[in-house]
Amino acid sequence: MSEHLLTEPDRLDVQVIGPLCIDINVDAAGRSTRGVGGAALCAAAAAASLGRRVEVVTTMADDDAHLRSRFPDAIERVVAVHSARTSSIRNVYTTADQERRHSSALAQADPITAADVPKTPVAVQHLAGLVVGDYAPGLLTELAARADLAVDMQGFLRRRDPETGALTLSRPPQDEGFYRRIRFLKVDTAEGEHLTGLTDRRAIARALHERGAQEVMVSNAREILVLDRDGAHVCPLRPRNLTGRTGRGDTVFSAYITERRRHDVDRALLTACAAVSLKMETPGPLVCTRSDVEAYRDRFYPDPAPAPEGEAHER
Repeated sequence: MSEHLLTEPDRLDVQVIGPLCIDINVDAAGRSTRGVGGAALCAAAAAASLGRRVEVVTTMADDDAHLRSRFPDAIERVVAVHSARTSSIRNVYTTADQERRHSSALAQADPITAADVPKTPVAVQHLAGLVVGDYAPGLLTELAARADLAVDMQGFLRRRDPETGALTLSRPPQDEGFYRRIRFLKVDTAEGEHLTGLTDRRAIARALHERGAQEVMVSNAREILVLDRDGAHVCPLRPRNLTGRTGRGDTVFSAYITERRRHDVDRALLTACAAVSLKMETPGPLVCTRSDVEAYRDRFYPDPAPAPEGEAHER
């Protein structure tokens, strides 16, 4: 791991790597909305909203090059990688709380290769994928030699049925060194159960940590759990509505990993939960200022009193 490099002042905070996606979301009442999203967009927007320095490497078709403008201006650089298609996913939510959904991939972008990813000095590389096949074989191994890795497991578990497009959880990665290359790993409860055969979230996190991932995040509707070598850390989600539920996991994970450069686990998790709770109140990626997130945190999280910003420490 390259944690000893994170104090270099000229390094960007995060390089987000993953496809842009055209989302079609259908709520439990049958109402359909269409928008531009995807894990990479939501993750990059969250980090930029918190004032972090962000580079994005994303795939899209040439005809959709105008969609680069959907990335917030605060992002320092967007590297558009040519693809024959732009990814597109249809989510049909079956419950009002949007915890249950059926997803299908209408189109999938070409895989991102190591040659597509600039060797920009960064603290963390965030693999914000959507579906198995978003990354070329060997990419994770190559990137692990450059900087710390943050991996959202949906990009390594969700597989597209070639006939129906339905997304289902596939066989987990079989590379024995896969988890040992990862500093930050994120799963939702269903993915964690699929990977470990366990149902308790702490047990899921512990099992993935024992496989080699240094910090494991398990998300669900009520709270976010992070487990590191010191044990489990938990923080609740407190959105006032769920209008912007899509992109929850991408937002909270991105906020957490970029906050960890300067703060301990509990402080980073608190800010991340405030950021995603604010995001969940409005459709689309989080686009705000750090002061907006801090005001939300101070209003809705008065119980875990945060340390002053000046007490931050580099990691």
